[in-house]
Amino acid sequence: MLMRILLIFSSILGLLFSSSPMNPLTPRSQPKVYATEEPQDFEIEFFPVAPFHVGDVISARVTYTGPGEIRGKEIQISLSDQPGVILSTTRFSQYGNQANLYWILDTSSYQSGFIEFTFDIPELERSWQKGIYLLPPIKVAEPEWASIDMQWGKVYYIEGTDAAQDIFQIEETIEETANHALNQFFPAGIPDDNPLEGKIDLVLVPAIIGHGGFATEFAVVTYTDRNWVGSSFETITHHEMVHVMDRELNNEGPRPPILSEGIAVYLSGGHYREGDPLLRASALLELGEYIPLEELADEFYNAQHEIAYMEGAALVAYMTEMWGWEEFLEFYFNLEEAGTSSATLSEALEGKTGKDLWQFENDFTTYLNSFEIDDKVLSDVALTIEVYDTIRRYQTAVIPSAHFRTAWWPPIDKMLEMGMTGDYNNREKAPLNILIENYLIEIQQAFPTHNYKQIENHLDTIDKYLDTIENSEGNPSHYNLGWPLPHSFYIRTYP
Repeated sequence: MLMRILLIFSSILGLLFSSSPMNPLTPRSQPKVYATEEPQDFEIEFFPVAPFHVGDVISARVTYTGPGEIRGKEIQISLSDQPGVILSTTRFSQYGNQANLYWILDTSSYQSGFIEFTFDIPELERSWQKGIYLLPPIKVAEPEWASIDMQWGKVYYIEGTDAAQDIFQIEETIEETANHALNQFFPAGIPDDNPLEGKIDLVLVPAIIGHGGFATEFAVVTYTDRNWVGSSFETITHHEMVHVMDRELNNEGPRPPILSEGIAVYLSGGHYREGDPLLRASALLELGEYIPLEELADEFYNAQHEIAYMEGAALVAYMTEMWGWEEFLEFYFNLEEAGTSSATLSEALEGKTGKDLWQFENDFTTYLNSFEIDDKVLSDVALTIEVYDTIRRYQTAVIPSAHFRTAWWPPIDKMLEMGMTGDYNNREKAPLNILIENYLIEIQQAFPTHNYKQIENHLDTIDKYLDTIENSEGNPSHYNLGWPLPHSFYIRTYP
């Protein structure tokens, strides 16, 4: 009885003292408030893309969409049922509004079911919860990276993929392409100090990201039999090798993208596929799609992608026809920085030709207008622009992790080091993806045969699908869009 009285008395004292004002020099910390749903000013994505299976190594990307300042702020993630155990901590980029939390949880030892995570930004006193549903494991184990050594560097690929099946043909293609690129830069003979030797680290992935490839310290290229963006492996490999040569031979001066990308397209024979750059730029003028050089030089990567690359290649082709290849390279390798790309070009052109960029452009467009363009070239150029705008629209609406501006491309060097392939390997596709991608594949196959009517019809069909998707709250039923197989059909695209 005495003990019970003492406990009651001490509880009363505790309540009395806790209600008294705190010392203003030691203010009470604010309690965390957990949101039960994703906050409106933050967007959370989990990777690899859904559906998630036991065995996946989960990552998360947090994008801030609010009006405040987020750069450099720390963000933490933990499991909601283990709040004291921090899975990962990082900071929002100093250059944007995103934070990437790579490989926060290996689910190999988990059971299927719901996993909930807690996101916490201590500096903002913001915290919320969001989760994923984990499906049973795929029976086939995640494949491993493999590699081959070549004179030019190393080629990495994922076991069990189309690249693994074609690896000897790929090796031969890379060898031929590297020799071709070297001969283009050194027509008089390749020097003993070979600038390509040991410089090319190529990673072949089955996933389609962006336009079929991107470059960091590695060149990452899509290699798949179902390549619905239509990028030729030979062309894009040649393109990336030219960039390697450019950086090795011109590592001090400025490299305006209109020329560096133009050289890569010009020397590789085209963008996505072969095509005369001057004829295609002439078609751009006739179609009213031409972008003035000052605007394009300063905003190259913000311009419409296909137009920018076609125009850049045409400008290089024109300079080469005017001066010869060696004289053009001397011009390009000796540019001097002048603040903006357009100013750099203008000053260099004035020093060489006595004409600034705008006067030079007048000669350039006059030359382009001298070509007679047939309907095939006009249709090809116009439909190329429309097709890739449609591809990016599809990526935005259905698979934003593949769009080049919102792509999920975790550090490939870390993935190679850690032996993980999931983020760049094939994932399950919904019937909606297969419907649209089948049309895109047929579109790419129609270009070489000039079957432009089929391309237009397929684009109309895809546009109707995308209109339906964008005007609905969620993706519509694939049966309503013409899925031809019975409800019992199920497909995986794992190798």
